[in-house]
Amino acid sequence: MTEGTSNSSVWLTVGATLLILWALMGCASLYMHFAVGPGDGPGATDFDRQLYASLPTWYGVVYIVAVLSGLAGAILLLMRRSAAVVPSAISVVAVLIQFGWMFLATDTIEMKGVWTTYFPAFILAVQLFQLWLVTMAKGRGLLR
Repeated sequence: MTEGTSNSSVWLTVGATLLILWALMGCASLYMHFAVGPGDGPGATDFDRQLYASLPTWYGVVYIVAVLSGLAGAILLLMRRSAAVVPSAISVVAVLIQFGWMFLATDTIEMKGVWTTYFPAFILAVQLFQLWLVTMAKGRGLLR
């Protein structure tokens, strides 16, 4: 192993580990979404309850796909598998569908304010970072 490969191994391990922890937080959020529901959480408004009750079934499926494919991509990255590219890309697409629909097809921004888009934008940024990291690692021959 060369010095460059050793350094690459460290930052790739750290990055993949942080992405796995991030994805596990996503799993906790996913669980809460289905177990409690955003409409029943503390501080939920009538709008939140109505919105949650009106979510189409496919929205939940896309949410599951976004979280679990992100987790799978991060785990595969930690395992140094080039197969990490596909689930990482699927996660980005699912996040775009999930939040794109939420903000374009509902009046969430009008009712709750533009600040409600900040955390979803951060989620998208993390998933784009994961896709970039996986793609870059594959391009440098760090994945098999």
